[in-house]
Amino acid sequence: MSTEPIHHRIACLVIPSLAFQCELAERPGLAGAPVALCDEARARVVDLTREARLHGVRRGMTLRDAEGLCPRLTVLEPRPALVGHYADALVDAMCAVSPLVEEAEQGLVFADLHGTEGLYPRLGDLKRAVFSAVPERLSPQLGIADARFTAHMAALRAEPSEVVRVTLADAPVFLASESVSRLPLEIEAVERLRLLGIDTCGAFTALPRSAVEAQFGYPGGVAWLAARGEDPMPLRPRPWERERVVEHAQADPPFISREAMLYAIEQMLGRALRHPRALHRFVRHLRLRGETERGALWEREQVLREPLGDRGRLWTLLRSLVEYAEFPGPFTLISLELGGLTEESGRQHSLFVEQTRRREQLDEMVRHLKVRFGESPVARVVEVEPWHRLPEHRRALLEYDP
Repeated sequence: MSTEPIHHRIACLVIPSLAFQCELAERPGLAGAPVALCDEARARVVDLTREARLHGVRRGMTLRDAEGLCPRLTVLEPRPALVGHYADALVDAMCAVSPLVEEAEQGLVFADLHGTEGLYPRLGDLKRAVFSAVPERLSPQLGIADARFTAHMAALRAEPSEVVRVTLADAPVFLASESVSRLPLEIEAVERLRLLGIDTCGAFTALPRSAVEAQFGYPGGVAWLAARGEDPMPLRPRPWERERVVEHAQADPPFISREAMLYAIEQMLGRALRHPRALHRFVRHLRLRGETERGALWEREQVLREPLGDRGRLWTLLRSLVEYAEFPGPFTLISLELGGLTEESGRQHSLFVEQTRRREQLDEMVRHLKVRFGESPVARVVEVEPWHRLPEHRRALLEYDP
């Protein structure tokens, strides 16, 4: 497999149960022992090892019942800050092979492979490039396909530290046995399909596309294409992932006062703006992150409507993010990220100025009419049952109340 050329466009890197894998990676001495991860309330089991499952422990079980079944059970508490570090490392691993990367969720990262054929002509080359950048002791799974949904399913079927590649021709058969719950559909739509006896993607694609769209609308058509390996949904990479500067402030003892935090953030902002990558450039994205001793995470993001390069204005924005925030505890580490660095500045004006002005005029007119007649004489159309076969049941009129 490693000598075959790559002609696909989407790669998917996945770490199932990332929070649990992070904890196990940090504690190699627990290998082979019954271990469970609890929820934040320390009430129920969220994930567990095979050894714990052999003792009868199951997901969703209360910790009291789990420890009763397995007295030697080691219970780990989740640490969002640790998970965030590992999740960022996965994004960096995919950024090493492609400039277009999307983090769909923590532990699930997509990359667009267009234009990388010369850098990674063989499947083995891409596999080594990705896995060499993934933190040690994790068990990454990589899927490669022509469509987003197919690549995701391929990654979930891959063995740890292995890759599964699915061609466009093989995608319908490969996806046929997948559960419809994997499709990009709302829970209500999945339940309706199961009530009709449609449990797999193969059974779903056996339906005519027109019938699916009549029942589930546009999302149903998208899901139908995805189940055939023709997922039309593109990647949504964030432009600031690669062009960024990150500064850290470590505290021992931890930051207790808000004033100390603000002073540290102000110092980090000065260092970040003096970084060679940020000199004479403008910022489009701000991110603040704080970590406590127990691994709790506090994070705030601000996407700027217009790029800023002025230290005073940037400091005003950062200070507003901190002054009225509630923190999970004293921070031992604070990080500041300046992202979306660009050499261009400018104000982005709304493309819908005329539409906004007309909406305001309409609202003012309706308010006057409501005062005169006691009720709004204008109604608006809302969707009620868009899947209904009778047109009059699909939409309804409601009073327009600005």
